[in-house]
Amino acid sequence: MNNQSILTKKELLKTWALNYSSETAYNYERLQALGQTNAMVPIIRKLYPNDKTKQCEELKKYLTFFNTEPSFCGLGITGITVAMEEARAKDGDVSPESIASIRSGLMGPVAGIGDTFQAIVYSILAAVACNLAVEGNILGPILFEVFYKTIMIVISLNMFFIGYKKGKSFILDILKKGMMDKLTDMFGLIGLMVVGGMAASRVAVYTPLKFQVGNIVITFQDILNTLIPCLIPLLITLGVLYMVNKKIKPNTMILVIFIVGIVGSYTSILNVIK
Repeated sequence: MNNQSILTKKELLKTWALNYSSETAYNYERLQALGQTNAMVPIIRKLYPNDKTKQCEELKKYLTFFNTEPSFCGLGITGITVAMEEARAKDGDVSPESIASIRSGLMGPVAGIGDTFQAIVYSILAAVACNLAVEGNILGPILFEVFYKTIMIVISLNMFFIGYKKGKSFILDILKKGMMDKLTDMFGLIGLMVVGGMAASRVAVYTPLKFQVGNIVITFQDILNTLIPCLIPLLITLGVLYMVNKKIKPNTMILVIFIVGIVGSYTSILNVIK
């Protein structure tokens, strides 16, 4: 078997970058197929130079249905595919059917991992950025974009080159050992902490209720703060979560929040921290 690499870093980086065209050429029949085909053009051109017929033939197998998470972990599949294409061009031991089966077999599990990871990263960064933006800090949206894109590029590049160098065994080992589940749980906990802190600081509602015992005026909010700080923001957040879980329509949820807010303010039970 010929172990000398045909592909250079130039083609590999082009394919990595072009993989992001997967989400710019969606169609309802084959989803990311056109973008994936476009991403493989530099590889196929390098492997089969001066043979347009062969290039077209090899690219056609990517026009089948394909759909995965394309920004973070999904690049690992592209890296594996590139390695298989290179092996096919050198020795012919890899069939088009085996490439197609690997891609279709991995796209589902990798999509589950990538989508979860993407959502966690997005939520954490968005929570921090929103806090800055609410305070009038213009760095909020700027830092969000910078950090999100940096994390995306670092992870996708590593996934792509690990997939290319180590092949399908890398992702299969990760899935078997449950490493991604542990990472997902870890980042999920961090995300919950950030979102929980955001709910406590941004749901600025308190109760102005007071009652008098003899000559002493007792503020009900002070009692709540002693027992469970930010209890009212927590209850409001849990109430909204309950409505979401019950699949109540967004307009209905907004109406309920308006009614509770107006009634609470009118009866002096609730107020907003200014």
